[in-house]
Amino acid sequence: MEEDIIADLRCKLKVVEEERLKAAQYGLQLVESQNELQTQLDKCRNEIMTITENYEQEKYTLQREVELKSRMLESLSSECDAIKQDQKMHLEKLEEQLSRNHGQEVNELKNKLEKLKAELDEARLSEKQLKHKVHHQKELLSCKSEEMRIMSERVHESMSSEMLALQIELTEMESVKTTLKEEVNELQYRQEQLELLNSNLIRQVDRLKEEKEEREKEAVSYYNALEKARVANQDLQVQLDQALQQALDPSSKGNSLFAEVEDRRAAMERQFITMKVKYQSLKKQNAFNREQMQRMKLQIATLLQMKGSQTEFEQQERLFAMLEQKNGEIKHLLGEIRNLEKFKSLYESMESKPSDNSAALKDNTYYTDLLQIKLDNLNKENESTKGELSIQRMKALFESQRALDIERKLFANERCLQRFQSENMKLRAKIDELKLKYEPEEKIEVPVLKKRREVLPVNITTSNSVCASSAAEEVCRLSPQKEEAQSCSNNLEGNTPPLEKTVSVNTPGVILSPHENLPMNIQPAKEKKCVKLTEVPAISERSGNTPDSPRLAAESQLQTEVKEGKETSSKLEKKTSIYNFQGSGAPQLSLQIGDLVRIQETCGDWYRGYLIKHKMLQGIFPKSFIHIKEVTIEKRRNIENIIPAEIPLAQEVTTTLWEWGSIWKQLYVASKKERFLQVQSMMYDLMEWRSQLLSGTLPKDELKELKQKVTSKIDYGNK
Repeated sequence: MEEDIIADLRCKLKVVEEERLKAAQYGLQLVESQNELQTQLDKCRNEIMTITENYEQEKYTLQREVELKSRMLESLSSECDAIKQDQKMHLEKLEEQLSRNHGQEVNELKNKLEKLKAELDEARLSEKQLKHKVHHQKELLSCKSEEMRIMSERVHESMSSEMLALQIELTEMESVKTTLKEEVNELQYRQEQLELLNSNLIRQVDRLKEEKEEREKEAVSYYNALEKARVANQDLQVQLDQALQQALDPSSKGNSLFAEVEDRRAAMERQFITMKVKYQSLKKQNAFNREQMQRMKLQIATLLQMKGSQTEFEQQERLFAMLEQKNGEIKHLLGEIRNLEKFKSLYESMESKPSDNSAALKDNTYYTDLLQIKLDNLNKENESTKGELSIQRMKALFESQRALDIERKLFANERCLQRFQSENMKLRAKIDELKLKYEPEEKIEVPVLKKRREVLPVNITTSNSVCASSAAEEVCRLSPQKEEAQSCSNNLEGNTPPLEKTVSVNTPGVILSPHENLPMNIQPAKEKKCVKLTEVPAISERSGNTPDSPRLAAESQLQTEVKEGKETSSKLEKKTSIYNFQGSGAPQLSLQIGDLVRIQETCGDWYRGYLIKHKMLQGIFPKSFIHIKEVTIEKRRNIENIIPAEIPLAQEVTTTLWEWGSIWKQLYVASKKERFLQVQSMMYDLMEWRSQLLSGTLPKDELKELKQKVTSKIDYGNK
């Protein structure tokens, strides 16, 4: 009957195993198909991401081209407007200049015309006066001739002396009269000339008044033009100030130390577009993965719930193995009982037979008594061993019963654990649903040093992590007597494997996977030891050896310390020349301002060393010519790397002054005074700003502004 039940159970177990294998195959096929779909989805996503990235890049390039063309059109339109304005202003200036020249020429011609008119009037007046004089002289001449004729006629006549005297007086009076008339005529001529001159002067005064008015108008126009020029000059000054401000602004174009800022900005924008596209695709992929994870968690929760309600196949197999072992022991004991019964019946039959050789037996009574005594002793020992064996069997039965009770508790705890895990998974799925619902754009902060990895409880078996952990917890609570009983019960089971002790250290942020096998029976240590857990960085976790992570971390730390010991870095001092030094002899080293030297020996007021830029030049030089600076020298094998301890910007200013010094000397030699003074002023500014940088007393805002000034000045000087 029992064998039939066992056979039925075995058949059912085979059927269940076959169904389980089929389910595993179907699940494997589903996983493979899902992996294929996932790979296809990744390929499609990558293709879409590349296509969108190309589209975005093309869009960005087209936008840049459109912006460039619009800027070019704006610049061309502004240039066209400026040219139109310049042409208009030039035309106005030409018109003004032509009108001014025309006015000047007209005025000159008017002046010439007035002069010619005045000369013409004077000539006409003089001609008229001369004609009048000629006419008057003719009349006088005729009168004189008439008088001479009359006088000649009268001479021939006889005249008295009185009449002659009167005649002479008359002639004198007439001559006086004629002279007076001539004077009157001269005065009239003079008056007419003065009147003409007065009229000419009046016309000249009028003309000068007109010229004065025109000059006043020109002065007013000049004043207006001067005001316009002042306004234009002010506008140009404002534009110049704005240009200088933009030149000092480091965020504008061309004010950094690099000439490829615009190209780098365009490259960074393109990279930003690619990162943006990748971010969008990864965001979608993350949302899809979260949804898939949510579904998988729900499925795992349902599977855990289903698995918790079913019986464990390994427990059944173990119970079947124990049952078969007990049945085998029972069969073995039944066979021994049968053999003993046969031996007993044979012994009784031998005793019941009459002995034929009685004489021979009488001779051997001594041996029979001896054998009887030995047999009695053996029977006593057998009874004592049977008693001990029964006691041991009772103990073994008791311990096996206790072990079965512990296993029942263990499997009950395992079922509770599975139920709690399913409930925990459901709660996690619910929390994820609520997060997706109410916090879709939640920013997840990725830890830098610590890492948490969530292990989904898939393929959990009773003989593995759960049973082992619960068994370890139960066994750790046992007393030393229970340990001995447990060892006895383990010795009775012949098919059980030998015990193995495993020690594991749980570090924060590390979760053991369910595939790590732990033994069922672990003997607890008699001494309780306190273990202090230390945090292990995420780097040690990635190595995969979580139990030995502290040891590995210590070894890696030791290795890094050894490497650091090999790569020694010493903080030494760098010496800089502050005066020119001309060596007079062979052992003396010639130096210039700014040369870097390495000191090998010191003696009194002298150093011995070599130049950093030319290590073959060695010699001695005075201490007073040297300024000491702190540097850090890293030695890697045979290479020395000198790192200055000062501010990088101050070091850059130093190198810039060194370069500009040679340019300054060349300008002095070339006699370019203006450029020489300009470079000198810029060098003075840089030296002053460098001293402010090295002082270390500036506030943060002033230091930032000073750095901007220094970079803009260096950029301007390099251009």
